[in-house]
Amino acid sequence: MLFKLKELSDLYADACVRDETGRLMFLSLYGRDTAIQQLLAAFTLKVTEGGLDAFHLQDLMGQAHPVHVGDADRLEKFTGKLPRDNLFGNLVHLWLYDPALIRPNRSNRVAWVLVDGVDDPSNRTEAIWSHVWGLYKLLSPVPLLDTWKQAVLSRTGDEVVTMMGETSYPLLGRIAGARVRLPDHFPEIVSGMVKAGDLALEQFALAA
Repeated sequence: MLFKLKELSDLYADACVRDETGRLMFLSLYGRDTAIQQLLAAFTLKVTEGGLDAFHLQDLMGQAHPVHVGDADRLEKFTGKLPRDNLFGNLVHLWLYDPALIRPNRSNRVAWVLVDGVDDPSNRTEAIWSHVWGLYKLLSPVPLLDTWKQAVLSRTGDEVVTMMGETSYPLLGRIAGARVRLPDHFPEIVSGMVKAGDLALEQFALAA
């Protein structure tokens, strides 16, 4: 499905990720080069000067989904041109993304998972969770054993993992995603599970 950008003509998105506040995190957009450049320029201008601090992506049913740009300077971009002999003529493909999506923030213990091209909602969830444990281990200030995976995810998943498709600003297009944020008290949670016998210390001793 393609979403039409209402504020400017001849621009269409096939995927968009927003955070819980509706702020743009990722956008995959197609259009003529002049239209793409016009959009990028609009992000740098004040609204009083004809700029855009928000836009809407309209689906096939006519529903408009708001997207807030926020600080456009934080967004990185990558462009590519489609072959000239494609069905739609000379088009540019633009990717805009917040670098937080690909650079886990270990100091604040935050990271993102994005999965592209998954249609079935159940498969989307499965694909996301297949990546979540690796981020737990990356962000955790205490070592985690793979044998602890199921117990830790069951105990903390609801608090740590935010499925972006279930927020007030769900993902648009064939893309799924989640944010992983370990709380400051995560080490205490792990310690408590060890004391309760939910995590076996002998497994840690063998791994060490």
